[in-house]
Amino acid sequence: MNPYLFVINVIPMPENKDCADIASAIAHVWVISEDRESAKNRALDYVTSYLWEIIDFEHEFEIQPQQIPVLHEDEALLYKKALQFGVAADYIAHPKIPGKIDDPVIKKRLRRP
Repeated sequence: MNPYLFVINVIPMPENKDCADIASAIAHVWVISEDRESAKNRALDYVTSYLWEIIDFEHEFEIQPQQIPVLHEDEALLYKKALQFGVAADYIAHPKIPGKIDDPVIKKRLRRP
């Protein structure tokens, strides 16, 4: 089993009430799988199960063992969650109404419908 990272441009589906104030997002999805195609399908299923529509896959990476120790802290946490659950994701969202550059980051917990 290999770790894969997908960077996906997404928009909330109309029925995604948790993200009514979000215009778009970049999803970082980690998947542990035997091959890239299976991993990509699992990433697609996971993201859409949280009511996000996929615009495009910006990047697709098969992570090599030597890359794991030098991952950014946030990516390392997602990697560990993917090891535990098979898949994990984080979303970097762009609000519909832009704020100031120094506005605090807003974190939301997303629920599956």
